Amino acid sequence: MHGRGEQGVDMRVVQVILGHSQLTTTKRYTHVTKNLAGDAAARMGRALWAD
Repeated sequence: MHGRGEQGVDMRVVQVILGHSQLTTTKRYTHVTKNLAGDAAARMGRALWAD
């Protein structure tokens, strides 16, 4: 099973679009992207709703 990314797109499709030869490379970058997005959302939340 290849799995689907956060937006519901099959990881193999993302792999082809990004030109990665290995699916593990694509997964590594999507993992980093999720972490960065979560961190950015947390920072924005603190900036907007801090006491």
